[in-house]
Amino acid sequence: MAPNDLICGAVAVLGRPNVGKSTFLNSVLQTKIAIVSPRPQTTRGSMAGIYQDDEAQIVFYDTPGIHQPKNKLSQFMLREVEEVLGGADAALFLIDVREGLTEEEYLVAEWLQKFKKPVWVILNKIDGVLDDKLEVFESQIKSEWPNWSVLRMAAISGRGVPEVTVELKKILPHQPLLFPEDELTNKTMREIAAEMIREQCFLQLKEEIPYGVAVLIDSFEEKELPNLVVIKATIFVEKDSQKGIMIGVGGNQLKLIGSAARVEIEKLLGRKVFLELWIKVLKNWRKDEDLLKRLGYSVPHK
Repeated sequence: MAPNDLICGAVAVLGRPNVGKSTFLNSVLQTKIAIVSPRPQTTRGSMAGIYQDDEAQIVFYDTPGIHQPKNKLSQFMLREVEEVLGGADAALFLIDVREGLTEEEYLVAEWLQKFKKPVWVILNKIDGVLDDKLEVFESQIKSEWPNWSVLRMAAISGRGVPEVTVELKKILPHQPLLFPEDELTNKTMREIAAEMIREQCFLQLKEEIPYGVAVLIDSFEEKELPNLVVIKATIFVEKDSQKGIMIGVGGNQLKLIGSAARVEIEKLLGRKVFLELWIKVLKNWRKDEDLLKRLGYSVPHK
């Protein structure tokens, strides 16, 4: 089939923090490119995951969870959502059926009610939930938002994920491909490596420390022999006390973060990785526009 004959479109994936958007992206692609943790607001920027088969190219945009902004970083995250919606042909509104409707769902709905294109409400995390409960909850959703279609899914197991792509193919336009056929994401391997390092900070550190972490890749060097990728990165924290916690006794915490991140990066690249990490303090970077730009977060001016 010629590229111009393919079904092709952009789909925004929205929801409150920690509802399963990144897990869905990884599931639909059957490859891990988006970082995942049990903590809300792990995702900071939008990421395209490019699904492709013989009929279609569907570009799913994982977005930060919609929330009330608390600092300049939050403003950046919400602008990412706004930009994705501005270019999308359809939207998926993920809801955790185990949590039900909260104030945050209604906040997401406010955004989507301004979006004049097709919306599917995706009832996520249905594994282990009784059908009777799902029926009641689905009726509530249809009552709240009668113009939106409803689908059920368990992104973590893949249940219901293929049905989402089937429904999208029915409404997305036929147009030239948005990305080359062999691309998986709009992010570079360098950017994904930085995210996988940050993911381990979320998974291994307690309390508020991961929210004050940013990662920059200082160098990313691919060596043909011996088929090795050498990555050097800096992890930034906001306080001197956080630096000590990140390093740990005898450097053990930093070694654990680096070792786990290296394994994830190797899975993605299919190559051996040598990963070297440093820790530096960049005080209150989440509140400073200049520091945010330095770390790759561009903040809107109002």
